[in-house]
This record gives sequence, structure tokens and C-alpha cells, in this order.
Amino acid sequence: MIGVGVIGVGAAALTGHLPALSASERFELRALLDARPDRLEAATARFPVEHALTDRDAFMALPDVDAIVVATPPDSHAALAGEALRASKHVLVEKPLSRSLAECRSLVDLSQRNGTRLCVGHEKRFHPSLERVRALLEGDAIGEPFYCGIHWASAAKLDPERFIPEGFRPGYEWRWRDPSVGGGLVQDHLPHYVDLVRHWTGREPEAASAYCLNVARDLLGRPPAESVWEDLGLVVVRFSGGLVLRFETSVVGRSLSPIWSLGAGRGEWTEYGYLLGTGGTLLFDLLPWDSSEHGRIAFWQVARAAGEDVGWAYVEQAEPIRRAGGAAAEMFLAQAGAWADAIEGRESRIAGGLDGAVCVAAVEAAYRSVETRSEAPVEVDLQVPA
Repeated sequence: MIGVGVIGVGAAALTGHLPALSASERFELRALLDARPDRLEAATARFPVEHALTDRDAFMALPDVDAIVVATPPDSHAALAGEALRASKHVLVEKPLSRSLAECRSLVDLSQRNGTRLCVGHEKRFHPSLERVRALLEGDAIGEPFYCGIHWASAAKLDPERFIPEGFRPGYEWRWRDPSVGGGLVQDHLPHYVDLVRHWTGREPEAASAYCLNVARDLLGRPPAESVWEDLGLVVVRFSGGLVLRFETSVVGRSLSPIWSLGAGRGEWTEYGYLLGTGGTLLFDLLPWDSSEHGRIAFWQVARAAGEDVGWAYVEQAEPIRRAGGAAAEMFLAQAGAWADAIEGRESRIAGGLDGAVCVAAVEAAYRSVETRSEAPVEVDLQVPA
């Protein structure tokens, strides 16, 4: 068993990492660290541990903790992950790996020099439906992909009192209000899909163009302190081989899911995407991450449409595992297993430090495009330690 500790007992830890690590047969949850004693008390009531600490130095020095999850906001990732790596702990950092490419480079270099494993929580790699998308692409279901469109959005910020699900408001508002975290929705969500496109296709991001709005501040008249970062973003990323990703994200409005076509427009987000390939089109549509149902997948193939008059087909998926936490539970449990593989030197599909750095480089290029109002795409800096 790998002794593991978790730093930060907010939404990401409580809904993802802690349930998965507690259920894993390869980890033993031994320690929690949080600056707030009240949150620690609430967390240990659900996840009892031997060490529940507010002192960072004492936490890092625990001899029975071999690996550490950093599940705090991005402004503390570099410092906490760096301390853990220097203490010879293996580290899994919530995405994004850090606020800047410079901080990511420092962490990757430190991990390589210390011989410890640095991994990043890109858990969508392990979503059951998105895993099926990967398998279909690898099976040449739509030929060579050349375009990917993604929509991730909610209406939460239009009326937070009514539209944010119960218990999730603190997890939304720190990103809206905290200027130190380094970014808004683009920083929060673009890394997921840059990572997935890389994971699915092996292509690398080369350049990005972006447009961002701060709707709550500039159009709704909210105080600037309540809306520091963008709440709507459109990013186009060009990958190697000519593949293009168009990513749109918002917390001030969403479109209707193309397959599920459900919901009253309140509460949770809409998340769907499609890939165009030389041999067809693939569409996926996801429910909120804690749903016990899988997403839906449909595809259309040129050869069958032209030769057999066959149109869109839905993809059969395995019966979902109906456990508390839904797809999130499956994602984080699978990610924990992949992290254990990486720690033990086995082949693993978990995102490593280099993967996380590339995603942050894409975010930086997108923000640079916005700041400079560049008409030309801004190149993605991929100069990170090999």
C-alpha cells in the first residue's frame, strides 16, 4: 500500500480524490492538510485519517506518507508541489499544473532531479465515455481527425443564488474573485481538452487565438472584485498536422446539448463536443460529472452513408457502475490506479508533469492573444524539460 496524503479539502478533494483514494486497493489514506480547522474536521468525519494537520512542515515530514495530492487553487500549486518533491514525495497536482509555464518548468525539472514522479490530475482521460471516444479514434472510426469543437458552459454566474448547485458555491466563487489564481475559465477548462486532443491523437499544440469577455463586470454591472477574471472564452488552438481545436466556455450562458437535449437551463453545465475526420464525424455529449449515467456517443461514416445508406449510429457502452459520485468516481478511481502504476515504475496513461506543462503553455498563448489583441495566432512555447 502506498501511503498518501491530500493537501486541500475543498470540492475537488471531497468529490474526487478522497473517495477514490479511500476506495483504492493500492493506496492508504493517511494524512490531510488544510489551513482551516473547520474544513479538516468536516473532512475527517467522512474520511478518517491518522494525521489531520494545519502545519505544512509537519505534514511534509510525515514518514508514512509516500505520495501527496495537491488539491488547492492554482496559486499554491508551485509552492506546495515543490515542497513535496523536495521532501522526496511523489506528487499528483490538480490541473492546471501551475499558474505559469515558468512554474511548471521548475516543477518538472525538480521532479527529474529528485527522481520522484510528478503527475497532473487530467482525470477526463479516464472518463468512461471519453475513453470510448479514444478507442473509436484509434480504431479509425472516422479516419484522420482534423477538427474538434468543444462546448463547456453553465449559466451559474447570471444568478449565483439560484443557479449554483447546493454545496458548490465556494468552488465557483474563489475562481471568480481571487486575482492571485492566475486566470479564469480559460485557465480552468482549456487544459482538459488540450490534454485530451494530445491524448487522443498524439498531436501537439502549436499556436492559439482567443477572445474573452467579463460579462458579469462589464455587462451586468457586478463589482469588479466579484468578477476578476473572464467568464466567457473562445479559444482556437492549431495542433501539429493541421488539426484545429475550437473551445468555448462560459458561466454566463450555455447552449442545448445536441444529444441529451434535457435540463431546465438551471444548475449544472452542458458539455459536448464533436470531431470531424476524413472518414466521418464523431459526437459526444456528457452529463454532469457526478451523474451515474455515461455520456452519449454517436458517429457518422462516409463509406457507410454513401454505400449502404446508413446514417448516424449510437455507440453502445457498458452498463454504468452506479456508485456514489457517478462518472467522477470512476474517473478518479481509474486515475488513482494509473498514478500508482507510475509511482511503481509501470506503464501508465496518467498525465505527467510534461503533459501538464504543455497544457499551461497553451493557456499562456491564449491569454497572450487576448492581451496583445494579436490578429495572428500566438505560438505555444513547448520548450520544457524533456
